[in-house]
Amino acid sequence: MRPILAIIPQLPAHLLLPLWIVTFLIAMAAVAYNLVQLRRPVPSNVVAASGANDALLDGNRSNDALLAALSPLIVAGVGCFLFFLWSHHSITLHSYGFFLVLGFFTATWNACLEAKRRDYDPNLILDIALPMLTVTVLMCRLLYVVLNLNQFHSVWEMMQIWSGGLSFHGAIIGGVLVSAYYSWSKKISIGALLDLMAPSVFLGYFFGRIGCLFNGCCYGKECSLPWAMRFPDEFHHGQITPPSHPTQIYSAIFAMGLFLFMQHAKKLPRFNRFAGQPTLLFLALYAVERGFVEIFRNGATALTVFGTTWLTQAQLASIIGLVVISILWVVFSRRAQRMAAAGYDTYASSVTEKAAPSTLASPQPPVSSP
Repeated sequence: MRPILAIIPQLPAHLLLPLWIVTFLIAMAAVAYNLVQLRRPVPSNVVAASGANDALLDGNRSNDALLAALSPLIVAGVGCFLFFLWSHHSITLHSYGFFLVLGFFTATWNACLEAKRRDYDPNLILDIALPMLTVTVLMCRLLYVVLNLNQFHSVWEMMQIWSGGLSFHGAIIGGVLVSAYYSWSKKISIGALLDLMAPSVFLGYFFGRIGCLFNGCCYGKECSLPWAMRFPDEFHHGQITPPSHPTQIYSAIFAMGLFLFMQHAKKLPRFNRFAGQPTLLFLALYAVERGFVEIFRNGATALTVFGTTWLTQAQLASIIGLVVISILWVVFSRRAQRMAAAGYDTYASSVTEKAAPSTLASPQPPVSSP
């Protein structure tokens, strides 16, 4: 295990001002570039395809211009503050946080590619990415703390996210909340918005589980298998576990396999009958994966419920989730079939075939959207 990857020495004080200057010069260049791009006239075919009137387009472009001007400056301000902190303290690079950030960037990159493939503006993903990361991490930690209050003795311990202890079900809740807000603000179907990101979540989950392995958390119960590993005991400080299941590796392997499957399934019409179906598929696959891996974590890092010795909290959540997912799947599938029979364009035709040219604003939500 290697919970700390590296310790970066403190930034020399004489380099702080030059870094601030360079950061703001880059930010101003980004602002200028964004504004130049927004000043370009919208092609007539794009205006026609969007179905928007001039007033609506002007309003959207004004909002985009404000966002394009403020975003680089806000990022630069945060960067300068971090440089200031670095000039006063060395930086400890924690394995868990490093892989969490790596997973976030790779998942965001893949989601941008998916947005482009479905003929959405990739900037939509970039706009939602940072709020999504912030809210999901907070929800992951909050849910973990609520479910494991006996592990913490102070508020400071509860805040130490870098030490491990996140519940992925919290990420699902946080992701839906953030997507619901952006769906409302951008006037996009929430199902279609979630579909842009769903396949990429498994990619981020893969890196997250690698971080768990380096951090030594989320391990399994004792076993005598050739690949068994020993970990720092979460419940007995300073002790090492007996040879145990490396369930972090099991989860990482499943995550990568399911990511590759989703990359294939997202292009198939049978998994795109309605907006939100790829997302439901992702949730169902995750519930099955988590329920299976929990078998090997039971009695080690997975708490049981209802006084049983075999049903964990995560397995109970997965069972409930699968029931809800199945109901939604049937309801929206039947709705999509009725609308297709009535002559409406299907959601599958809009995401599995070549779409119309991209628009500056996001496309209208599909007809058969939840």
